[in-house]
Amino acid sequence: MEKQVGQTPDIKIYVVCHKPSYVPENPYLYPIQVGTALNGTKLPGMRHDDEGDNISQKNKTYCELTAQYWAWKNEDADYYGFFHYRRYLAFDPSLNKDDGWGNIAYDRISEEAIQEMKLQPEVMRALITKYDVISVRGRRYPRVKTEGKAMDVYHEYGMVPFQHREDLDITLQILKEKYPEYAQTADEYMKSGSAHECNMFIMKKEVYRKYCAWLFDILFEAEKQIDTTWYSVEEYRVMGYLAERLCGIYYEYLKKQPGIRACELPKTLFKDTAPKAVLRPVYPAGVPIVLSANDKFSPYLDIMIRSMIANTSPEREYDIIILYNDISEKNQHLISMAARDKQNISIRFIRVCEYFDAGKLFVDQHLSVETYYRLIILEIMPNYHKILYLDCDMVADHDVAELYDFDLNGAVIGAAKDIDVAGQLNLNQNNWQTYATETLGLDSPYDYFQAGVLILDLDGLRRTMSSEDMIQMALTHSYRCHDQDILNIVCKNKVTYLPQQWNTLMDWQEIGRSRMDILKMAPRQIYEAYTQARKRPYLIHFAGYQKPWDVVDCDFAEYFWEYAKLSPYYPMILRKIKRCLMEEQEAELSRIVKMEQNAGIRKIANKILPIGSRRREWVKRCIQQVKKK
Repeated sequence: MEKQVGQTPDIKIYVVCHKPSYVPENPYLYPIQVGTALNGTKLPGMRHDDEGDNISQKNKTYCELTAQYWAWKNEDADYYGFFHYRRYLAFDPSLNKDDGWGNIAYDRISEEAIQEMKLQPEVMRALITKYDVISVRGRRYPRVKTEGKAMDVYHEYGMVPFQHREDLDITLQILKEKYPEYAQTADEYMKSGSAHECNMFIMKKEVYRKYCAWLFDILFEAEKQIDTTWYSVEEYRVMGYLAERLCGIYYEYLKKQPGIRACELPKTLFKDTAPKAVLRPVYPAGVPIVLSANDKFSPYLDIMIRSMIANTSPEREYDIIILYNDISEKNQHLISMAARDKQNISIRFIRVCEYFDAGKLFVDQHLSVETYYRLIILEIMPNYHKILYLDCDMVADHDVAELYDFDLNGAVIGAAKDIDVAGQLNLNQNNWQTYATETLGLDSPYDYFQAGVLILDLDGLRRTMSSEDMIQMALTHSYRCHDQDILNIVCKNKVTYLPQQWNTLMDWQEIGRSRMDILKMAPRQIYEAYTQARKRPYLIHFAGYQKPWDVVDCDFAEYFWEYAKLSPYYPMILRKIKRCLMEEQEAELSRIVKMEQNAGIRKIANKILPIGSRRREWVKRCIQQVKKK
């Protein structure tokens, strides 16, 4: 049935995927799984290229063309288009931020990217319906010579080891024999220095159907003549590579035809297209525990998790969720091994980079962007009602299920008062009194809580503020304690305070001062609760810049090393510490060598290292070894 004048055109742009990928909500975008017949598993929420008349089995050599064939044979539309899960056309012809490879590169498909590339339905429709064919903007090759000539489309094919020019020769010969009217355009295009790449386009129905009939007629014949018996995986993608060149020829031929309206658009490239994670509880009555970390922190995350597992109850179930952006598959595997034989413990890794632009958030040498992940828990966990959030620079010496069971009494958050800040308030360091009352708006500055251990009533928090609003707060204001300050603002007067046992801060020591000097200045009630908690801490928090893996004998280090022995990272941590100690020792010996070489300082050395002492003899031997080096 013919579409009536004035009716909305049926536009179908297929986004080709071979794995779960994020495709923005858009009435014109249709994700389609390619190679479905080979995969054995159908990805949900997508079309599949193994249904109806199809060549899904040929995906390893035809690549994205199996989707093009399927749409040709099985779908009806006014306009057909094809993108890739990582590559889209940008609907702003003037957009020009070429990365040198003909791409406008983005980290991910963010709202900012969608706005910039004008991927809005109304903009897309207005542009698409103006033309019969829209192609990828031609990428100009660099001005380099190959085989004595400037780089062109023909000689570019075969510049990589997985492409063979004789395959292109066979294909061009078939084209000229079957469709001689294309011969001149083919020769011209092969000699040009600009290529239409990636098998991406949008075509009106009549144009698309003619193109598919032409394309697959040529490729099916080429497939018969090209011997791929000993081709590698990359070489075997030959039909996809050849189709790119044929697509360019077809577009250049169409442009010459009277009445054909043609347009070229820039293409985008997205580095990360992982789908947004929407979590569901593993256990109906489990204890959800959320942590966040990066790849460098993986060893200490593992130790934290193993300390929790060592204290779990066999009668409870634990749903451990790690929010991350860059933790390697190797480290994910090692950490997951902690629950290998535990039927009541689940460990999952959820990548969260889609949820906000981390590049604009403030970080420093002691603070990583992962600390802000707790602000997006409301969005990423819509199916959860109550969770524990724990920093991973700590160890557990008690069952955290008892913490999860803590009655919030109508509050939206459970947290321990920050004794460090309380001490600074009484010392009035950095004008904390004014900052807490005026900037944070706290009715009582001593109610400020530490955010390393949290019980979160997610339903209550959602009624208070959204994740997006909290991220905007982080982006628009520089807070001293960053996301911790934001939570104190949002949850003001909606807090149930936890015993200090559940977030026992370590002391740190350095020349002339210690954290304890600050803690002792806190209000008496808070300090006494803290000193009592130190006798039997449940969660030991190594907050600050001194960590047991750096300062081996720091406060509470014995708890860390007890659980570190359970970790596969234990030998690596020991080797790192040994290297650091050796470097420190060499530096100290070097200092002493210089003292020995300076006669004016010898008297000082005699006091430090008495003549005839074992210490002096040991240092002498060390000095001799250093001198030999």
